[in-house]
Amino acid sequence: MTCKKAIKNAVIFTAMLLIVGINSTPLISKASNSFGVAFSVDGETKFTDKQEKCTSSSVQMLCTDKDIDGSYYYGKVYAHENGEYYDVSHGYEYYFDVNETHNMLNWVNEEGYTHAAIRCEAYSVDDYHGAWFGGYWYPDI
Repeated sequence: MTCKKAIKNAVIFTAMLLIVGINSTPLISKASNSFGVAFSVDGETKFTDKQEKCTSSSVQMLCTDKDIDGSYYYGKVYAHENGEYYDVSHGYEYYFDVNETHNMLNWVNEEGYTHAAIRCEAYSVDDYHGAWFGGYWYPDI
């Protein structure tokens, strides 16, 4: 009876270790896409490169660099198909400055598309020098 109990406890312990191990692996194990966007004037919009989106998960974007203090941008998720961009953000847009990270809601897959891009719209852009932002984004997290 003691041997059965020890085996049962060992099996339960092993199962718990597997569950904890699986749940503690990094969520962002997909390939990322570094981006850099440059703006000349306030309100100008640019798109990141498109990436394949395989799940209905959020898109994650991290802004890691900029060259002009005080400048910032707003990001929205768009679908990309046949050379055209389609707003699939349902109105959600996100403020980005250096060290900002957002998991961005989107409906790329739900609306039948397979590629995503992020539209960036810059503000407080220096009229003489413009503004540049850089970072990373992940289509599936």
